[in-house]
Amino acid sequence: MRPFLRIDEHLTLHLARHELAEAVFRAVDENREYLRPWLPWVDDTKSVDDTKTYIRESMQHNSEGTRLTTFLLRGEEVVGSIGVVHFSKDHRKCEIGYWLSENLQGQGMMTSTCACFIDHLFRTKDLNRVEILVATNNNRSRALPPRLGFQSEGILRQALLIYQKYHDIELFSLLRSDWQSAK
Repeated sequence: MRPFLRIDEHLTLHLARHELAEAVFRAVDENREYLRPWLPWVDDTKSVDDTKTYIRESMQHNSEGTRLTTFLLRGEEVVGSIGVVHFSKDHRKCEIGYWLSENLQGQGMMTSTCACFIDHLFRTKDLNRVEILVATNNNRSRALPPRLGFQSEGILRQALLIYQKYHDIELFSLLRSDWQSAK
């Protein structure tokens, strides 16, 4: 499997493809309780077939350029995902989202993966802005944007409804000029 992006000698990003379905489902299933509070699709991912459907839809979005779904592999094991959940071509911006297996938290993997992914986006897409929206009580995920040079733009009150519970979310942004000056 040829990677979409190589993060380091052990970590690679791969575009959504059919042969990853079982490994992606296994990663989600093993981390179900950890991911569930923050990701509304977890309860709907009940089987490998559900993951196959998601991957098929992701491949379609990837080919149309409406989203960009990738999976993070450590060696041959799927350990997370990062992607563009929304492109706004008219405004030259996108929103990214990510998740990482619970047992790998705190090792800098997602920080280096996001940095590489964001670098790719600014180099290959006509973007001026990358956004990350994070539930304010998702402490691990919320710590990542500032490490990458993102600026907090404020809190959107009760802007996210997951499993019948509202969450405040914080909006972070990184501008092309921020990215260029950090290089």
